[in-house]
This record gives sequence, structure tokens and C-alpha cells, in this order.
Amino acid sequence: MKIKEVTHFLEQKFPLHWQEEYDNCGIQCGDKEREVTGIVVCFDMSEAVIDEAIVKGANIVISHHPIIYRNGLKKIEPTDRVGKILCKALENKILLYSMHTNIDSGKDGGNVLFAQKLGLQKLSVLSPKENQFYKLIVFVPSENSMLLKDALFKAGCGNIGNYSHCSFTCEGVGSFKPLAGANPHIGQHNRMERVDEERIEMIFPKAKKRQVIEALYQHHPYEEPAFDIIALENLNNEVGLGRVGVLPQPMPAKDFIHYAKEKLNLETIKFSGNINAEIKKVAVCGGGGASFVTNALAAGADVFLTGDLKYHDFFIPENKMLLMDIGHFEGEHFIREIIVSLLKENFNTFATHFTEVEFPVIYRA
Repeated sequence: MKIKEVTHFLEQKFPLHWQEEYDNCGIQCGDKEREVTGIVVCFDMSEAVIDEAIVKGANIVISHHPIIYRNGLKKIEPTDRVGKILCKALENKILLYSMHTNIDSGKDGGNVLFAQKLGLQKLSVLSPKENQFYKLIVFVPSENSMLLKDALFKAGCGNIGNYSHCSFTCEGVGSFKPLAGANPHIGQHNRMERVDEERIEMIFPKAKKRQVIEALYQHHPYEEPAFDIIALENLNNEVGLGRVGVLPQPMPAKDFIHYAKEKLNLETIKFSGNINAEIKKVAVCGGGGASFVTNALAAGADVFLTGDLKYHDFFIPENKMLLMDIGHFEGEHFIREIIVSLLKENFNTFATHFTEVEFPVIYRA
């Protein structure tokens, strides 16, 4: 099995277009045409993880955090941490791959597992993704409508939430005159034609634009099909960072703190807010979620658990909501469980390993 078959599978589950604009998910370096010999899954890449992959005979390392990320990389040289890791991976023919905000945002991704570990029910997305869709409007002879629809559905059109093959169609009359040089499917040169046509409307993910246009030209009978592609501002309420849910039973804030520590295996929690409050609605965001404090307030959450909060972030709720900083690693490290489970359940021709080393090693006294 080639590496590209594994990465294609992962990107079907957690498409790269689910990542944030600033992110760098997917292949970091390496040749996807090589045969898979094994996979090591880690949270952060390090030289120790690459060494571990070499010992285990694995030629793929999958991390949560990308190694090439906001660092303005212009050359690869073993003079710093990133350069040393990339050089060692390339020298040993190891492909590096990252699943970051695409798996954070995804259905059945990191934030869903975070919420499930707390036993939350009735989950919704804390910060749904915007501007993820286009609408296609195309006009086609009525007799060719079904053939074109089927091709567009296969190319990625018409998926809305838990529904597929979604479209809108209305009938009308199209007119045109083929001029010299035209090769019309219907009609004759220099003669006005009127044809019973259907107007078809469908939405599709922005990332599928090239495939959709190719399918349209390939299966539309006209030499020059008439179509529009319109950018939509609709929210994708199934994909985005963070999740909001409710506890099976309300509990006092003091009890919830101990509950969260137990469920998430935490040693400490830094928090602020009314310690006498009742906790029912809970918002979570793995990693650094300081920018979503106002989203949690707007969602009516009684508490928001995330990491990387700064001193002044704790002032934002004004005691209307508990704010808990559990740490960046603590809210995301279990994402490795998702990746390893997916690979083990779907591939049995190579070994998939949790890393036995992690970087950085954090000590608590």
C-alpha cells in the first residue's frame, strides 16, 4: 500500500479544507508514492520521535501540530529544531504528516472527543466555519438534466448536513443563435433556437470547485454551457472549532471542577468565576481557545474549558461564566486516540504505533 492511499483516507475523514486559513495541515515533507512500512502517531514532532520511527521501521510520522507552521520557512538546514527534524526525516525517507485544525474542527474530531470525555450531550459547534460553500447555477436541456445532476453529485455537489443529492430545479426556455465557428449540440448556424431547459441549483464545498467545473464541462451537452458560481456566507454548523453541550445532570461549580479533573486526568485547573454557580451547559475548545471566550458567553455556557488563557482573558466573562484553563496539551493530546483508532480499524497491512516519547516533557512539582 502506498503512503498516498493512507493520506487520502485520512483526508476523506478530515478534509484539508476544514483547516483554518493560518494552518498547514497535511504533508510536511516526504514522498507519498513510497510503500507504507509503518506509522508512528505523536502530538508534536521531535528528533526523538523520528529516531523512534527509524527503530520501529515506520516511514510515516503523523503529528497533531505541524512542524512547518508560521515559521516563514525558506530553507531546510540542520541548524535549528525544525531543520534538524526535517533533515533527519528526509534522510531516512520518512514522510511527515499533520492533522491539526482540520481534525480539531471535524465531525468526530478532537473537540467532539473532548466533549464526550466530559459526558456532554446535545452537542453543537462553538464557532462554526464560514464561507465554506459555493452555489452552482447551471442551465441544461431538460432531457440531459438527470445525467448532469448525477455527474455533479459524484463530483461533490448537493451535500447538506446529513443529506445528499440536494438540488433545486425549475423549468424555463433558453434561447441562442449559433454563429460561424460554433459546433452546436442543438440547432443550426445563424438561426435562433429556443430550447426547453432546466435551471439546476446545488451547493458544494469550495475545495471541490475544480472537480465540479470539470464534471460540468464533461457532462453538459452544450459547447458553451451557461452557469454561475456564487460564494456563500452560510455557516457550516457541523464543522468548526470548539463544542457546546449539556451535562446529564446539573452540578455545583465546586463539584464540576473535581469532575473535570477526574474525567480529563488533570492535575490542576486554573479558573475564575462564581464558584457557587450551577453548571449545566459546558463549552470546550482544545488547545488555545482564548479567542472563543465571547462565543462561549454568547452560547449561554456556564463554563468554558480551554487552554492558553492570558491574565486579562479571565476578566471577559465578568462572573457570568466560569473560565477554566486546563492547558494546551491537556485539551488535545487525546486526538492521537482518534488517529490511531482510525488507522488500526481500516488498515491491517502495517503497524500503527502511539509514540513512546513526547516533546516537550513537562514536569510538575
